[in-house]
Amino acid sequence: MRNSPILAVRGEVALEVEPEVARIEASIAARGADRAATLLTLTERDAEVSLILGDFADIIEKSESSGVRLGPQQSSKAGGSVCHGVIHHTITVVCFERLGELMAILAAEELTEVGGPWWDLRPGSPVYRQVRIAAVSDAVRRARDYAAAVGSELADLVELADAHMLSESRSSAEARPLASPSARLPHRPRVVAAEEPVFDLSPARQVVRAVVEARFTLTEPDLAAVPA
Repeated sequence: MRNSPILAVRGEVALEVEPEVARIEASIAARGADRAATLLTLTERDAEVSLILGDFADIIEKSESSGVRLGPQQSSKAGGSVCHGVIHHTITVVCFERLGELMAILAAEELTEVGGPWWDLRPGSPVYRQVRIAAVSDAVRRARDYAAAVGSELADLVELADAHMLSESRSSAEARPLASPSARLPHRPRVVAAEEPVFDLSPARQVVRAVVEARFTLTEPDLAAVPA
């Protein structure tokens, strides 16, 4: 009994979509003569940043801290040392209209560095399902084209494998930490003064790619009907 012909194809789709979230980082630093003084200053500055984040609660999905790092740092005065402390925050923003304003206000805080934004999709975004289905459809279309080229039709699906899934930003450039302006903004209300810059940020579109590999059995080809 003659085995059915096997056709192996690859289906591939790349969709370009708007990002769903933006992540920024804020690093708050403090220096003091000893650990107690440094920790006190660091706590006060972190509380100031928390107030700022509270004023932007409508656009912030979550804010996570990596904890506190305290350690000695060499001083230029007579070879002495001071205590240096840092707190890092990762902030996830879901509404981008006020993102530039948030970053400008954070960057205006003393000894505070801001980095980002890094644009992304949520892990469970429906876009991933859409791309997977589209990749399978592409594989079937390709298989039908190849089968028709040899005077055949698809008979059965033998195997379907998820070969690749990738989400990446159109821009590969990394965001750099932003220098903190020397001027400080008032605590209330949390608005950007006219002379303060507001970062004009354009969300980077995300490219989501999916690749599947499929194998089909074919009906008996009619090679005589294929043009030479």
